Amino acid sequence: MKIISINTSLPKKISFNKKTIRTSIFKEPKNCELQVSKNGIEGDRQADLLAHGGLNKAVYAYSYQHYAYWSKLLKKDFSKNYGLIGENLTIDNFDERKIFIGDEFRIAKVVLKITQPRIPCFKITIKMNEKNFMKYFIEHNFLGMYMKVVNDGVIQKGDEIELIHREPQSMSVFDVSKLIFSENNVGAMKKAIALPFLSDEIKQRFNERLVKLGHYESI
Repeated sequence: MKIISINTSLPKKISFNKKTIRTSIFKEPKNCELQVSKNGIEGDRQADLLAHGGLNKAVYAYSYQHYAYWSKLLKKDFSKNYGLIGENLTIDNFDERKIFIGDEFRIAKVVLKITQPRIPCFKITIKMNEKNFMKYFIEHNFLGMYMKVVNDGVIQKGDEIELIHREPQSMSVFDVSKLIFSENNVGAMKKAIALPFLSDEIKQRFNERLVKLGHYESI
C-alpha cells in the first residue's frame, strides 16, 4: 500500500442555502513533505471541532479504489480529484473490510492507529455537489477511517504504508460502519464497546442504542 495523495485545508467560508458556513472539506493535494503530529497533518485544521478532529480523529484516510464507484454512480470522472470526499490520505488500496479497529500502520517514522469509521455530515453533499450523496455514502458503507497519531514524523506522497500491529479479536472498519448505520445486533454492539481502541464517540452511540433496546449492562 502507498499514499497516492496527501490533502489538507484550513477552514474556509462558503455559501450554502443562503447561509455562510465554515468547512475544511475542500482539501487540496500537497506535493511536499508534511509533518504529522498528534493534532493531525501540517496545514490541515478542522472547522467544526465537535464533529471532526481531536486525538482520535487526527488523520482521515480513504481508499482510491472507491473513486471508480463514485465516478460511475455520479457519471463524472473523479480519477484525478484527490481529496475527493475530504480525506487527508488518499491510499491506493485501503479496504475497510480488511482493516480493523486498533490496527497500526507505519508511514516512514509515523505510526497511525485506526480508531473509527467516518460519520458523514451534510457538508459532504456540498463537496460532491449531490443532494443525496450522504445517503449514497452510507449505503455504500465504505466510509474511510479515522486514525490517531501514535508516533510523530514526516510523510510525503508515494510513501509506503506497512501494517505493523493488529489487535486480536477486533472488528473490521466495514463491520463497525454497518453496525452504526444499519444493524441492531446486540451482541456485536457489546463486542464493539469492549474494543479498547474504538473511539468513545462510537462507543457512546452503541451504548445509547443498547439502552433504548433495554440492555443496560454496559452503562
